Amino acid sequence: MKGKILCLAAMLCVAMTAMANNAKISGRIKDANDKSAIIGATVLLMQDTVQIAGTTTDNSGKFTIDAGNGDYILELSYIGYETIRMALTINDNTHIGDILMQESATELGEVVVESQAIIQKVDRQILLPSKEQTQASSDGVSLLQNLQIPRIVISPIDNSVKTLSDESVQLRINGIEASTADVKAINPKDIIRVEYHDQPGVRYNGVAAVVDYIVKHRDTGGSLMLAGTNGLTLPGIGNYYMAGKVHFNKSSLQAIVSYSPYDIYWTRTNNETYNFSAGKIENNEVGEPTRYKTYPINISLNYNWTNGDKNMLNIRLRDNMAYTPYGASDRDSRLYQPTDSFEIHDHDKSSSQSPSLDIYYQHNLPHKQHLYFDVVGTYINTHSDRRFLQTPLFGSVATDTTDVISSVRGDKWSLIGEAIYEKEWENIMLTIGARHNQQWVKNTYLGSTEATVNMTTGETYAFAEMRHRVNKFSYVVGIGAMHTLIEQGGQMQSTWIARPQLTMSYDFGKGWFWKYKGYVSGYQPSLSQLSNITQQIDKYQMRRGNPNLKSVMYVSNEMEFSWQSKHVNINIWTNYSYDHKPIMEETYEEIIDGSAYAIRTYDNQRGFHKLNVSSSLQVKLLDNKLMFNVTPFVKYMVSQGKTTGSPETNLSNGVSYNHEHINYGVRGGIFYLLKGWRFYADVVTAQHNLWGETLTIGELTHDIGINYNSDHFGFGIMMVNPFSPHGSTTVVKDLSALAPTANTAVMQNYRQVLMLNFNVNLDFGTKHREGWKRIDNEDTESGILSGSK
Repeated sequence: MKGKILCLAAMLCVAMTAMANNAKISGRIKDANDKSAIIGATVLLMQDTVQIAGTTTDNSGKFTIDAGNGDYILELSYIGYETIRMALTINDNTHIGDILMQESATELGEVVVESQAIIQKVDRQILLPSKEQTQASSDGVSLLQNLQIPRIVISPIDNSVKTLSDESVQLRINGIEASTADVKAINPKDIIRVEYHDQPGVRYNGVAAVVDYIVKHRDTGGSLMLAGTNGLTLPGIGNYYMAGKVHFNKSSLQAIVSYSPYDIYWTRTNNETYNFSAGKIENNEVGEPTRYKTYPINISLNYNWTNGDKNMLNIRLRDNMAYTPYGASDRDSRLYQPTDSFEIHDHDKSSSQSPSLDIYYQHNLPHKQHLYFDVVGTYINTHSDRRFLQTPLFGSVATDTTDVISSVRGDKWSLIGEAIYEKEWENIMLTIGARHNQQWVKNTYLGSTEATVNMTTGETYAFAEMRHRVNKFSYVVGIGAMHTLIEQGGQMQSTWIARPQLTMSYDFGKGWFWKYKGYVSGYQPSLSQLSNITQQIDKYQMRRGNPNLKSVMYVSNEMEFSWQSKHVNINIWTNYSYDHKPIMEETYEEIIDGSAYAIRTYDNQRGFHKLNVSSSLQVKLLDNKLMFNVTPFVKYMVSQGKTTGSPETNLSNGVSYNHEHINYGVRGGIFYLLKGWRFYADVVTAQHNLWGETLTIGELTHDIGINYNSDHFGFGIMMVNPFSPHGSTTVVKDLSALAPTANTAVMQNYRQVLMLNFNVNLDFGTKHREGWKRIDNEDTESGILSGSK
């Protein structure tokens, strides 16, 4: 007994001595680029190869770890950053100060985040997918769905990504612009993090938001991905993807093919009034089921050569092809007037092909300097044939027949060049760049209208941006200038637009964050709007281009407050934008060959105002395995037209207009993740958009589904619009005083639609590193003036 007491006393003395010699090691870990705190970084205290203690950084990036006197190795690590190891000799409390971690651009090991982390930056959020979110994802798009970003909406049918206010989101992979097919080809296990740029800088050219996938290059000699979605109860809808990749020495070769057929039937009704000077015409058009059928195929072949961390060459050959035997605006219907009745057949057949070659080069210089170059050449060939036929029904008083035949052969060439220089200092990052887009167009119009349009346009944009962080305050100052040049029929016009930008943010601590962004941007008219051509639409309307259109200045201001905690995220966002003299439609009357027509054209109108306000509440439970979100929103839009009609005619009935519209809506969702399974339900109310005198009212969509995903394959089933009684309905209204219309398109069988999806991911071979592009460009606009309604 006495021996046991002596032993316990000795152990107590040793413990007390150890406690007396204990010291604390403290410090703070920051991002080397913008000096923001890195939350959740792992801090390990090692002695030889034995771990003595460990902790993680708090919401300020700070850590404290206990250690006895002696020699140690302090290891700091965080996914997506280079691991830091430092030797320490501890005799007393030691404060290391700020430790800067560099983002990693090389192969990472199998690092797994057990619980999703969200890090706020001055211009973006960094989202680290959890193990459950990655495991339940089959590709980059499904992972984005699992991350549940409140202001991002993903279509369950075509996988398109938009903001809650129905604006397109730019997708990128390692900083380069990417297509949906490119993102579908990403293996979720290769995604280090997702960066959501809700306030993109000047080099993003005014896009609403950017989602950038930072991807590690597994490079296991090769990989193969197959994925598809197809309607079971509506087999005419499908999306299919195939991607393969092989590696050899410093090179890699990747091929991606996507195919998205659409074969459905719409029923369109149309009520229109023409208030012509000679009298009013009222048409009541009752539609019959009309086919819409298209076969788009996109092919991409990509070669990449990487010389370590020094330079990189990337060459990509694309070809986007589409054959549409039945156009989206086709209609079969019967038109009724007070005394006459007609049968309508309006059909369009088109095909297009747009091969392009993209050559990109990146060179890394000493002292954190980088050069990026990108040149893209594109050829777009388009064929379009349309026939509109209006014939009297049997027993009608009318005897006249309207037969409009139009055929367009379009050829367009474009060359886009861009160069960027970047330089990093301890607290500052400077970006300087320039982009030029040159386009040549030759469109030949045949049929009822015969003419040839030749046009040349150029747009040059130069920009500079500086990022700086001072304690908890961050700001980005950007300056830019845009010059546009348009030449057509011997006439030339030139426009300059200044494009400054200011972004600010402040971290209040304890999860509170504030952001502001204000900028001036601009855009030039589309080639189709500029075309000096008139196309007959039907018996009462004509479409006319306007070669006198000017480029437009655009101003935007947005502000955001957010609060994050372990289980709750709250966000309030507002945006006000103003287009000065925007290119919007104009409708006026003109007498041609003794008949009155409503001329639908474009002009620089007075202005367009839009106010968006949204708030979101997100609740996360069970380590983010169970998540609820609700996001109400409101949009207020005002279109202001000018006071005169067309300057080309004295027969104009054009009047000023001031249209206002408010759209209230909400997005809500719930999903649950468990060992590769994903259960989800989502609803988004109808989006309304007003532009000029056109008001488009979308549809309420909702879906519910279940997916399972393993390491190499996955499958799932989804029901779209399970509770919809009427299917899909879209309404388009023309609010003009001269020719108001209301067009309703209904797809009755777009309800209770069962969709089946599958995916296969296979990897093989050995590993090596590969670089990535920073910039990317593509031209997709054909420049053809459409004669359809």
